[in-house]
Amino acid sequence: MAAALVAACAASIPAQAQTTVTPNEAGPIPLVRDSAVTIKVDVSAMHYSRGTATANYTQASAATVAGSGCKGDNPAGVDLSPRTIVTVKNPNNAVVLTTTSPVRDLSFAGLFGNPQSPPLSPQPAPSDTNYRGDFSGSGASHGFSAQLNLAGQPAGTYTVTTTDINTYRTKPLFGAATPCIVGTPVASGTGFGNTAVAGPKVTTTTFEYRPWAATFKDVFGKGSVSANIVPAEFKFTLDGTTSPIFTGPPAPGTGGATQFYALPGGFALPSDPAACVADPASCLPASAVQCVPSNGCTPRAMLINRPANVVGATGLVGVFDLSTKAFVAHATIGGKKRVLMSLGTANDAYYASVLNQLATGAAAKGIDLPTILATQVNVTTGGQRTSLSLLNGLQIDPSTAAGGVQIASNASVQAGIVLNIYSSLRLDGGVCLTQSASSSTAPARFTRSAPDGYTVTKSDLLPAVPSVGPLGALVGGPIYHITGKAGTGVLVNTSAAIIGVDTAANEPNGYPVWVSPFLSGVHTVEPKTFDFLGTGTWSASEKPVVNGCLVIDFLLGAGVMVYNNPLPVGLGTIFDPLTTPSPAAEQLTDAVNSAITDAVLPVASNPAVDSLLGQLTGLLNP
Repeated sequence: MAAALVAACAASIPAQAQTTVTPNEAGPIPLVRDSAVTIKVDVSAMHYSRGTATANYTQASAATVAGSGCKGDNPAGVDLSPRTIVTVKNPNNAVVLTTTSPVRDLSFAGLFGNPQSPPLSPQPAPSDTNYRGDFSGSGASHGFSAQLNLAGQPAGTYTVTTTDINTYRTKPLFGAATPCIVGTPVASGTGFGNTAVAGPKVTTTTFEYRPWAATFKDVFGKGSVSANIVPAEFKFTLDGTTSPIFTGPPAPGTGGATQFYALPGGFALPSDPAACVADPASCLPASAVQCVPSNGCTPRAMLINRPANVVGATGLVGVFDLSTKAFVAHATIGGKKRVLMSLGTANDAYYASVLNQLATGAAAKGIDLPTILATQVNVTTGGQRTSLSLLNGLQIDPSTAAGGVQIASNASVQAGIVLNIYSSLRLDGGVCLTQSASSSTAPARFTRSAPDGYTVTKSDLLPAVPSVGPLGALVGGPIYHITGKAGTGVLVNTSAAIIGVDTAANEPNGYPVWVSPFLSGVHTVEPKTFDFLGTGTWSASEKPVVNGCLVIDFLLGAGVMVYNNPLPVGLGTIFDPLTTPSPAAEQLTDAVNSAITDAVLPVASNPAVDSLLGQLTGLLNP
């Protein structure tokens, strides 16, 4: 509801004129959250008149003003009209709005209009006969409003100053009128006396502008979450219904708390936000430090734990990335529950269309797509073990904007540290086998039964690479030959080769170093096919779903990757000593050789990577 910003002088109008800002929330001072607000003055400055020098003043009607009122807004001529000026200043004392009451219509048509004497449209140029004041009477057009755009303005306390320049004069029935004087008659009972206070009437008050610092939008368009950091507060919408605003200190261990964590980089969203907020150490990087923003920290992660623990209650439990706006949350309003999620503002623009199509298709088969997106893939590299979900995979930025990382493109070869995540969901077209394999379980091979996904074999031609140095868990071990093919119903298809990774320093997020490209927003491509030879960690699985198949594959390794190879030979062919040399094989060999040569120099300081790439280079350069 609208709250009064400026109470106009009780001495001016017994009815108490007001200046208000809308929309707002009630509080010690009006609280504004929207950037588009309306400043409204219900009754602007007046002209007061009387017939004799001892009579009481009265507010002039439109007819009286038309005949003998003080008029004019011409600085170069007559400038005697009453007017109201509203000025708004931001917390930095900069003026963000100055508005003046409009010129009224005093013509015959205006005086007999409904409402009486409304503002002229369009507003005229300054003149000696313009009138910018208000009138007495319930049938007259009163007050004015102006739009204030606070977009880009700082949060904080805004000062609103309303200046009423009232005028008064005496006009006998017979004889000349006295000069117009700026001032306000003194109130007396329900009217006014015969004395006045000279000068403008100025009133000042404040309102707080507190826009939502962060807005998180569900990728499926089913809801959103709005939050502030200082003070900690939030609200959310679910299927068109908006929750109350909840407040809570950033203190752990209390129901409904909002917790904040600072960390030097990004983090993967958890599949189960409730488990994460209950035990943040289980889902946030080791480098995450809980902090209190009001004490000066800049948080990256926000955890909200306001569960709906009674029937029909409203609650929100979720994990939010304040930088990318990626989030996953369990929302409840009036007993209706839904999982809200986002891949981040940038990624939603890329994935929203396909995800909504998949959601519609899955729902028709009785499948909940968010559940599929939460499917976990366990990845093991020696002593390191972590879990990734399809939702995590979708967090990778798919854009091709220029960056510091070389991007693999069509018919190209890259070498170095390679990341590939692939998943597809078909609901028809025939079921696949239920099978899975990984680099950490024997026999460390996989042959797909679906038309898409991985096929993994161990190379018997190259010796195993010793586990040496910081990347030993990733680079060490047997050499694999992995081919991949994209199909229909793709959920995730992303691949990147990272050249010159820094292995000397610990990964800043506290994860094993091989997660670094995933969390650093590496630019990626979507290969139709790939051919990989090298060492690393991988997992592959197929699972029947309705009359189709769910495929989930993951590869993180060091070696050579050929994308979208148009030639009739591949890495498995050129490394086979029984293969007959051909121009096609030589062309592919040259491309692989060039890529490996480019990769060796930046990572030569790492003995494990250098050992692997050295072996491959030696094979390609007999």
